[in-house]
Amino acid sequence: MEPLLTAHNNEATSIAQLTAAQQKLYQWDKTIAAKHLYLIENKDTPYERLTTLKKHLAPLDATRQRDLIARYKALQTPPRGRRVEEWLRSWVEITNMCIAADVPETMGSRAQEDFLVACRTINPEYGTSGLRDLIDLEDAGTAIPSVEDYVSKFTTYLKRVLPLSTGLSSMAAELDVSKPQQQNKDGNKNGNKTKPQCPCGLKHY
Repeated sequence: MEPLLTAHNNEATSIAQLTAAQQKLYQWDKTIAAKHLYLIENKDTPYERLTTLKKHLAPLDATRQRDLIARYKALQTPPRGRRVEEWLRSWVEITNMCIAADVPETMGSRAQEDFLVACRTINPEYGTSGLRDLIDLEDAGTAIPSVEDYVSKFTTYLKRVLPLSTGLSSMAAELDVSKPQQQNKDGNKNGNKTKPQCPCGLKHY
């Protein structure tokens, strides 16, 4: 729902019929969600509208930050089944939103550390090695890669170590690629070796 031109000029049927100041106010109104337009009905200047919106909507920032913190904490537990790829994408999306909102849990290299700790659940060797490297970088005062970089590398790693998986969503244990199947060295219970089947489909032994 767009704001009405007549709200700025009773006789206006197009934006060209508004003065420069009225056009600015009209464009301003278009950027505001329809559900919030009632807040600025009697405010005539951009300053009045801005301060009014800030007064009423500022509490939503705290609510949004709490929501982001909850979503970020949920990332700490990797999903099981076929949702790892979605989980990896969420790491980038949610951490970027948290950083933009100045969420303390994602300041410095905390997000990178949390990601590597979570990676240990999927691949202990990779996660542990990554944490060691992160600590070395911190001790040396070297620039630390972004969360996007860590996610990208782990994605590539999973593609290589789990070549049989569908996308990146299956764990090694679920695919049973972590340990090859072993045949019974002793044959069947009678100690006889399993005899091959004839190409004709019958057993002649």
